[in-house]
Formats: sequence, structure tokens, C-alpha cells
Amino acid sequence: MAAAAASAHAMNQATKKRHEAARKRQEEEYKIMKLMNKYDKSKDGKLDKKEFGDLLQEVNDGVRPPDEEITHIYQVADREGQGDKDGTLDLQEVKSAIESWRAYLQNKDQIDEAFKKYDTDHSGKLEFEDFKKLLTDLNDGIPPSDQEVKQVMDKADGKDGKVEGGIFLLTLVCSRK
Repeated sequence: MAAAAASAHAMNQATKKRHEAARKRQEEEYKIMKLMNKYDKSKDGKLDKKEFGDLLQEVNDGVRPPDEEITHIYQVADREGQGDKDGTLDLQEVKSAIESWRAYLQNKDQIDEAFKKYDTDHSGKLEFEDFKKLLTDLNDGIPPSDQEVKQVMDKADGKDGKVEGGIFLLTLVCSRK
């Protein structure tokens, strides 16, 4: 009888946790929808890059992120959304972008430190081999294939065959979702 009561209690606790998680998701979606409505100046249900930058500034406690970071998250969200790549972000794309931004902020220090370890010339950029070593380090010692390195590099490449720290981090976070 005691085992049955303990089991029922555990199931009740799990149900409460699921309900709490669902409630938090709904609250977050509502907040994002309110932000979307606030910054959607044309009222077409989409944000252009400036509107998105303003929204991201509010999400970032009033501090405007660098334009390079806004642009990168904006472009990734537009590519991964409805497949329209129309240069604007709809509600789902904005949700994805905000999720990426928050993940970026959570992991920034850890990945920046790993990046600096392989940036031996202190240029703020990594070439292919150093970048592969960094990815191996971040992947618990398991080296990625050259093709995998190239794919991540292509997304984060500053068009000079090298990867910049901040853009790499944004790319990594966006690709993990």
C-alpha cells in the first residue's frame, strides 16, 4: 500500500512539473507575441531587421547587441523559419531567434574561453586546423570530419577562410537547436 501511495505521489509530482513547464511555455509565447506586436510597426505580422534589433535590445535588458550579432541571428532565423527567406521574421522565426540569443548568452563565456585557447595569434579568428581542434575540444575529444568542419565554417566564415569568435559562437548555438 505504501509503495502504491509513493508511486501515486511521484506521478502527481511529474504531472505538476509538466503542467508548470507548459504554463511557462505559454507565458513565454505570450511575452514574445506582445513584443512582436510592439515592434511590428507595419502590423503585417513580420519584423524587418531594424524592428528585430529593437526587440532584441528589449530582450537584452535595454542593451543593444552589436549589429553583427543582430544580423547573424536575424539571417539564421530567416533561413530556418518557414523556408521563405523573405528578409523578414514571422512569429515562429522570432521565437527561434530569441531562443538562439538566450542560448548564446548562456554559453558565451565557456565557448569564448575555448576559442581563445586555439586563437594562438590573438587575431580573433581561427583557420581550418585550429577550428577543427576547437570543435574536437567542444565535442568531448571526438574529432569532427573535415566535411563537418567545413559545413560549420561555411556558416560562420567571414569570407576570408577564417572563423571569427562571436560569429562562430552564434553559429554554433543556432545550429544546435
